[in-house]
Amino acid sequence: MSIIDWAIVAIYAGVVIAIGVVASRKQTNTDEYFRGARQLPWWAIGLSIIATSFSAASLLGGPGEGYTNGFLYLQLQLGDLIGYGLVIVLFLPFFVQLNLTTAYDYLERRFDAKTRSLGSLCFLLFVIARLGGLLYAASLVVSTVTGLPLYGAIVLVGAISIVYTATGGITAVVWTDVLQFAMIFVGLAAGIWAAASAVPGGLGELWQAAAEGGKLAVVNVSWEPESIRSLPTALLAYGALAFAVAGTNQQSVQRYASCADVESGRKAILLGWFSGFVGVAATLLLGVLLFGFYSLNAGLPEDVQPDGILSHFIVNQVPPGASGFLVAAIFAAAMSSIDSALHSLATCMTVDFYQRYSKTPKNEFQSLTVAKGLIVVWGILGIFSAFYVASTGESLLPFLVTYTTMFLGPLLGIFLMGVLLPRINATGAFYGTLAAVIILIVGTETGLISFPGIWRSAVIAPVAVLLGWLISLLGNQPSQRSLQGLTLWHQVD
Repeated sequence: MSIIDWAIVAIYAGVVIAIGVVASRKQTNTDEYFRGARQLPWWAIGLSIIATSFSAASLLGGPGEGYTNGFLYLQLQLGDLIGYGLVIVLFLPFFVQLNLTTAYDYLERRFDAKTRSLGSLCFLLFVIARLGGLLYAASLVVSTVTGLPLYGAIVLVGAISIVYTATGGITAVVWTDVLQFAMIFVGLAAGIWAAASAVPGGLGELWQAAAEGGKLAVVNVSWEPESIRSLPTALLAYGALAFAVAGTNQQSVQRYASCADVESGRKAILLGWFSGFVGVAATLLLGVLLFGFYSLNAGLPEDVQPDGILSHFIVNQVPPGASGFLVAAIFAAAMSSIDSALHSLATCMTVDFYQRYSKTPKNEFQSLTVAKGLIVVWGILGIFSAFYVASTGESLLPFLVTYTTMFLGPLLGIFLMGVLLPRINATGAFYGTLAAVIILIVGTETGLISFPGIWRSAVIAPVAVLLGWLISLLGNQPSQRSLQGLTLWHQVD
């Protein structure tokens, strides 16, 4: 990287930290720190929703996916639309109208404290596993481009994320997400420009080469349950996974809870989906154009893996200035996911465990101190998790899909029990979900469950609901206090 590239990256990092410092001046209580006092604009929350899920793994894996398989991955955005639509219809009114801080507060109101703790624990395990992949993805390209050792790059990226997340709270997270999502598109535009300007025919020539290579197909309607590039899998399996991620994941729910009302939450969700659609399309487009670029030139070295195509292109083809924007974009994609993971972890630990179970009186200052300390602790643990991911050498997108479905499927089941089935009581919800988690983990480890990982949420969520219902039939009916305003059939006007 040239001096101008380093300057672009340094300025970007400085602006992000500055946002955290400015936002910290308003952080006088936990409502400000966790929800921005519900005063954040819906459009900023909408962009933050997608920036959270649009990680460095997306920015690195997307071009690799486009290079290898064209635009077929775009089908998953239809599954996302189904998932977000179900959240709007089933869950959003409860998250906003009940004035929740965490999604799992709903589970205690509908069931009991142990069910809340189980739901929060499932989320914590999901985020801890994902956090390592997020840090590793960003650090991989930083290491490749700058020459830093991989483990040193992991520490650098993790440290920057910890500083501004702990300093500014959800306000800093949301506004830096907006900046970071914009930077992602600047970086993608720089990559597309670099590829097009390097061949005589420009974009038209690259597009033609990609067409000749069969990279322009968008839809595959064949039934291929094991493939994420099959439309039925995208709609059914990924739709259920997207429903779980958008509806039970505190990183998303925390943004809905920060909206002023249900209508603002609805607009934020739809903007988030549309922005995600455009973002995924742009990363795939860059990959398709890179296929055309390398088809017209010497081609890629054999040892370059799909996740490393963008890094290789930056190092060998992108001119000074454009390289800086691309590296800053990868930083942005990484930190927009890492900051949200860290903040949501701290929120759940503080609200669902510290404030819920601590025997000593708790004031605002103590709770804020605990939350900020937890961000630092989880950030350090995330760095070690990234070390583990780096040692396994797994491809990024499959890694994230595997660990996402492991915990969010049962979590989706417990929320569906609460919202849809008034007959399910606390005992059924707790033990049904616990049994579903055990079945999934043991079945996967022993080979008894052999269906593709992306189908886990679609399969295990109904299993959890069925088990919860059967167990509940052995016990008493839930009280009206645990139903009124807490199920789809007992809403308060």
